[in-house]
Amino acid sequence: MKKQLLYLLIFTILFIDCISITKSRVFANTLNKSYLNEEKFYRFSYFNYMKSELYKGRGELDLALASLLKAIKNDPKSLFLEKELIALYLYKNDREKALKAAEIMVEKNPDDTDCLLILAKLKEIMDKKNESLKIYERILSLNPDKKNIYLILGNIYMNKKDIDKSFNIYLKMLKHFPNSYIAHFFLGKIHVIKKNFTRAEKEFLKTLELKSNLIEPRLELIKIYKSHKTQKKIDLKIIQLYQKILEIDEYNIMALIELPLYYYKHGKIDKADKIFRQINIEKSNYNDFIIFISKEFIIGERYKDASIILTSLLKSFPNNSIFHYFAGIVFYELKQSKKAIKHFLNIAPDSPYYIKIINYIALLYKKNENNKKAIKFLEEKHKKFPENIEIITFLGAFYEDEKEYNKALNILNKGVLISPDNDSIIFNIGVVQDKLGQKNKCIESMKQVIKLKPNNATALNYLGYTYADAGINLDIAEQLILKAMGIKPNDGFITDSMGWVYFKKGLFSKAVRFLEKAASLIAFDPVILEHLGDAYKHEKKYKLAIDIYKKILLKSKTKKIKIEKKIRELEKELKLNVSDYN
Repeated sequence: MKKQLLYLLIFTILFIDCISITKSRVFANTLNKSYLNEEKFYRFSYFNYMKSELYKGRGELDLALASLLKAIKNDPKSLFLEKELIALYLYKNDREKALKAAEIMVEKNPDDTDCLLILAKLKEIMDKKNESLKIYERILSLNPDKKNIYLILGNIYMNKKDIDKSFNIYLKMLKHFPNSYIAHFFLGKIHVIKKNFTRAEKEFLKTLELKSNLIEPRLELIKIYKSHKTQKKIDLKIIQLYQKILEIDEYNIMALIELPLYYYKHGKIDKADKIFRQINIEKSNYNDFIIFISKEFIIGERYKDASIILTSLLKSFPNNSIFHYFAGIVFYELKQSKKAIKHFLNIAPDSPYYIKIINYIALLYKKNENNKKAIKFLEEKHKKFPENIEIITFLGAFYEDEKEYNKALNILNKGVLISPDNDSIIFNIGVVQDKLGQKNKCIESMKQVIKLKPNNATALNYLGYTYADAGINLDIAEQLILKAMGIKPNDGFITDSMGWVYFKKGLFSKAVRFLEKAASLIAFDPVILEHLGDAYKHEKKYKLAIDIYKKILLKSKTKKIKIEKKIRELEKELKLNVSDYN
């Protein structure tokens, strides 16, 4: 944006100077033979200016600047040369000097709106927006017929969220330019922000009355009409607006998609399908078409609408891998696994999306509680793409999930041979080693991950917690987890690790503080709750400890025997019966 403003400013300076350049040429023609004495000739401002232009054309900007400064010295009252100096500083990317030159120029010419405009744009480029705002306002006070200044000011106030001032600027613009369709359009936009839809509608209709071939006001009107409760008249207006947009631009992507979707939602499925069948994607600009569907419907999470559009488009384009990919994602999000898998499996093997969908399909099998089918599917794909790291990582994760740790370790080690510096695979190896009881190997793997990626918060936390749980290297553990917390300050598991370090150090009050925070960040995690209960116990807050342990019993059956024993011990300590706490 700043670069665009910079180019605009240079253009503005040069454009404003067209008349001055003509005058300079007239001045040059007054040269006669009596001035050909070299010593006198060099004094002429025009000669130095032309030298400056010659140097600038060669890219010798320092020499160009030196010559231009000589020209200004010989003709200090030349406004044309001052503007050229500002433009040259900008070519040299020396904005500070350009700004200083512009300020000096405005000091000499305080009521020259062209000079003020140059200074205002420079201030804007240099993020001095409040100062530029005042200058733009002064330009309007000096010359209310500067149409572009109203637009600049209105936009600045809109960006500052000062809607009322922006509104007033466009009203003033209309006083001076009653037929300005742009002013009516922006007044309509402001009325939309103010939720005054009746007045907004009038402004957009007026915009179209003044400039009938515009698309934007029609899109704004559609948004307003869609906010109405469904009425036949409103439906007809929306349809007519979309149709008119397509008359103006037959390849308008939004209208091509939204009009048939609107028909579909109102039960006019034949009309919807007819438009979808007529879509010529190549002429509509295929990339823009894909980006629009991705942005508006996938990223915008309009999954039901997307499913209608993609299902209809695939009738005309049954082999389009991108449409199948998007359809798979949409049905995945809609929790319609069978449809998602069907679309994913229709993606061509040479498509760049083919590898991506392998993991999606495995996840869908897992969601359907069919881990073995997921593993079989991944094993087949691994044979087909033996060096694909994503498939290897996923297959390792599925083996681990099935507690087939040796198989997981075997496949992940193959991944390391293919990609020795892949910190993700090495981390997963460490996790599997931990589950196999290979603590020392796990520690070495985590150290290797941290060496490769010093800011890997998960690895820092894993290693720190491993030390803490084993009651070793507690100071190192504290430093590792502190670093992880700096990277992810509100991570419940990292916060729990910090509390567990302090617990192991015997700093129980400090431990409670961190463990309580961890429990608030992650509700009902049995490990975190047990840590908190243990910390309360050491603080002799027996009632709180018992309450926490009982929460664990509600959520975890695996810890039942261990936790019930802890409760009995504390109840004995308090000489209370279980019933007193039910």
